[in-house]
Amino acid sequence: MAEKKKEYKWSYVIDPVKCMNCATCEVECRDDAIYIKDYEAYAINEENCTRCAKCYTACPVEAIQRVPVSKAS
Repeated sequence: MAEKKKEYKWSYVIDPVKCMNCATCEVECRDDAIYIKDYEAYAINEENCTRCAKCYTACPVEAIQRVPVSKAS
């Protein structure tokens, strides 16, 4: 029997303009959802993200924003 994929009402995105590449979000992420995209900016893999908000609360410059799922894609 196939496992049903969990659906979320929100997601998190990283604003590359605000992000200072300090890696705090990556260190705090327990789900291995934060990665460096195209060797220059951090991004969040929505497949791995469990919406725990650890990255969101850890970011010192508020570069991570919580957005409705329809806007995150």
